[in-house]
Amino acid sequence: MILRHLDVQQSMLTSPQKVSSNGANVQISKTEAKTSNENDGSKALSSYFRGSQMVHFEGHPCAKSDFKVKKEEGIPCACCGRLMMTNNGVQNFENKAVGAKGEDLQNLLTANMEYFRGTEKAVVNFLVKTSKMDPELTMKDIMTQYSPSAKVLLEDEQRNVLSEVSQKASVLGKDNPVEQCVKQALEDIANSTDEHHFQRKPFLKNLVEATKDLPDKELAGQILDSAVKLPMSKNSIEAFIVKYGHGDKTDKDIAHRLAQTAISTAEHIHPDTLGGPDHTSNYVAECGDCNSKRGHMPLEEWMENFPNMPRSVQRNIDEVTERIIQGNLGARYDDYPMDVQRTMNRETGGIIRLEVKNPEEIEKAREERGLPKPQEPPKSR
Repeated sequence: MILRHLDVQQSMLTSPQKVSSNGANVQISKTEAKTSNENDGSKALSSYFRGSQMVHFEGHPCAKSDFKVKKEEGIPCACCGRLMMTNNGVQNFENKAVGAKGEDLQNLLTANMEYFRGTEKAVVNFLVKTSKMDPELTMKDIMTQYSPSAKVLLEDEQRNVLSEVSQKASVLGKDNPVEQCVKQALEDIANSTDEHHFQRKPFLKNLVEATKDLPDKELAGQILDSAVKLPMSKNSIEAFIVKYGHGDKTDKDIAHRLAQTAISTAEHIHPDTLGGPDHTSNYVAECGDCNSKRGHMPLEEWMENFPNMPRSVQRNIDEVTERIIQGNLGARYDDYPMDVQRTMNRETGGIIRLEVKNPEEIEKAREERGLPKPQEPPKSR
């Protein structure tokens, strides 16, 4: 999927920048940025719909299954920004969940809370709460012996997320614009009916407006990071309850379902359906939840669900760069940050301009830490 049209949200979180001939990031004026974004945005759309022949991809050929970034535990998703698990991490979680009850179950679920997405977190909070009341029950027991209301679970999790947003915004003083958005949301939740209920996307849109002029851009980003944790809908929670509230599902089945949306996947920057190649320079790591739900939805529409995406992409590449420096990805990924920077710049017509380390800076960072340069694996004969 292509990453494009990030000018509004990106300008809200970071100052416009461009890269000079020597690779350094320099400031550009708002007028220059606006004109550039308007012109380049049209070029980006043109390139997007013509296909990959408009874009020169660097990096090296790589099957999605072999993309080493997705095999690193704890990388933030390039879309929602939440941490991701590897397949090994999911299996480890599943194994620990089998037969777990009481404090063991509660501690396991709580320790992995940052990995659960909206629907899953709503269910996990119910499991933890119920386990405290009835500590002799496993997850399977809880799901089959109790009949939770999807509406109640949804609204409980909505309040949890809104409380987190409010807490982060508390430094802005009493009755700040963010707090006003939260208060209105809480009123909508309290007065919700099947016909009229709290709407996630309008709330996020209002929150973007409330945070865009904050002088502390890091705080603005953190507020949006929290807000996007709101569950998408009651339907997904209801589907979870229906499917896993029966005796044929095991603890392992439930644990897998809770963790699977956090699995790290290789996402094409330029869609493979439009000719995007299987190259490291055309991949970013994205969680299964974002990857599957977005489909081919235009990014400007998808970002109504995740207005923190510009920040998430930068956080993703920063963490990946750290793993490259540490040698986790081998010898062939030193160029990856620059390759992705160029791909995104071309695909978005200059709207997305990541700040990255070049291979020389990565090697210098290794030398300063006394880390060896990764070696190429021996070629098989």
